[in-house]
Amino acid sequence: MFYEYLNIGYCNFENFGHSVVQSEPIRAINYVQHDPIGVAALISPWNLPLYLLSFKLAPALACGNTVVAKPSEITSVTAYVLAHAFLEAGFPPGVVNIIIGNGSEAGEPLISHKDVNLISFTGSTAVGKKIAEIAAKTNKKVSLEMGGKNAGIVFEDVDIEEVVPQVARSCFANQGEICLCTERLYVHSKIYDKFLNSFIENAKKWTVGDPKENNSIGALVSETHFNKVTIYKYPH
Repeated sequence: MFYEYLNIGYCNFENFGHSVVQSEPIRAINYVQHDPIGVAALISPWNLPLYLLSFKLAPALACGNTVVAKPSEITSVTAYVLAHAFLEAGFPPGVVNIIIGNGSEAGEPLISHKDVNLISFTGSTAVGKKIAEIAAKTNKKVSLEMGGKNAGIVFEDVDIEEVVPQVARSCFANQGEICLCTERLYVHSKIYDKFLNSFIENAKKWTVGDPKENNSIGALVSETHFNKVTIYKYPH
């Protein structure tokens, strides 16, 4: 997604990235040239801050682009430390740039800047829609990974004792602050009660506290997020 493609002639070829001669319907040469796009704006969220930022940096840099990364202002220290790692690795000045700030003060000016050619964003659906709207005005290339979590489906033929620990981990790992975490479960009616009781017992094993003291769930990222989580109530 960090490449631009130049297609000349009738484009219908199998060996992507190579020039080929096409005989039908007309004789033509198809050629794909891989070039860096230019400046890539990389906007990453607060959960898994090192992984998700490096996930964007690696392909952008490998393809020859320069980058301006804007991490979440909630977890900016991770990006700050990573930036110094690039300096120690000998990256030339200006290849990897980090700006720290909130969306309105740092993110929006970045995505609307005339010298930014590509935007890669991971975050909420609402912000992703706004980025797409702003980028469309200058026809920037945009890659969006927006909010949402997964549903888990439990069929009647599962081994409950085997699957419950896996399902619980998919719900509670990293305090549930992962976009791939299981947010809701659909359980077959024939095993619902047995599954629910087993799940509750397993959930009790997840202790909340300082993770340095052998607890399995630590603090949520912010008071705002904490307040959002605590409004959820059991439906009964």
